[in-house]
Amino acid sequence: MKMKITHISDTHNKHNQLNGLLPGGDLLIHSGDISSLGRKHEVQGFIEWFNGIDNYTNKVFIAGNHDMTFDREILLRDKLAHFEGRDKNDYDTSCSEGKPAWLEELLGIHLRPNVFYLENNFIEIDQIKIWGSPITPSFGYGWAFNKDRGYDINQIWNWIPNDTDIVITHGTIYGYCDRTSRGGLNVGCEQLYHRLNEVRPQLHFSGHIHEAYGYRHTDWGYAFNGCNCDLSYLVNNKPMTFEYDFLKRDIVEFLM
Repeated sequence: MKMKITHISDTHNKHNQLNGLLPGGDLLIHSGDISSLGRKHEVQGFIEWFNGIDNYTNKVFIAGNHDMTFDREILLRDKLAHFEGRDKNDYDTSCSEGKPAWLEELLGIHLRPNVFYLENNFIEIDQIKIWGSPITPSFGYGWAFNKDRGYDINQIWNWIPNDTDIVITHGTIYGYCDRTSRGGLNVGCEQLYHRLNEVRPQLHFSGHIHEAYGYRHTDWGYAFNGCNCDLSYLVNNKPMTFEYDFLKRDIVEFLM
């Protein structure tokens, strides 16, 4: 079985700059950081755009560490207070401990039938099992979907079904498209690397590390980092589109 797949990631509200660069196909994947901070108007804008792309049979997306309200609305308030140098208790607006009602509604009834949001769960499309997660190893202050390396994050990766064909995570695996420009460190997740070596999916799609855009062959398949924004948050990296043969476990042709 063959699929024409396009991978995008880390568009950070600049998704409209990809118009004209999405050639269409069987599957469009976005691996998180759709927004800058997950504000309502940002998320609404992305979902309207993603819903409106009409040249893919199916479309799948996950959230990332910047998409605060997908984790807990209160994280957005606390992050804004941190940026503005204010006490978080200065805000008099109520915040949900989980997803706000407007987001639950967007993800519930406003996604088109061929658009799927994944959060530590899977779907099957044409007998291809796709599992997605927004989780990344903890870093910085107050970002969404952070789990400490080691035991905590491994509890999430253990949920990946053993028969998964495609894994989508916001963060990269260790050693593959994960090297930062600051110190040249590999910052991908070691526990995810080990879990994928057990599961052996055919394809892994991620983002998060803007300067490590690209793809690499692994022992079990291919690992992609599809960040469209570079380290300066400029959209300088193009979507990656290719035809993939699931029977031969190989890329047939890169199309863009």
